[in-house]
Amino acid sequence: MKTTRPTAPPPLSTAKSPDFRNAAAAFERARQRAHDIARQTNTYLVVQQDGQLVKLKVN
Repeated sequence: MKTTRPTAPPPLSTAKSPDFRNAAAAFERARQRAHDIARQTNTYLVVQQDGQLVKLKVN
């Protein structure tokens, strides 16, 4: 019996849909906006790390 390794999915830059091709940039803009708002309002940025919710203080 021959075993095969699962192949990695192709990069988003090769997706047929322009929405998928631009998803990484959209996520980065959303991350930056959340960071900016947390800094302006002096609130924590809540993220998930290793399955746990973590509050990060933004400087």
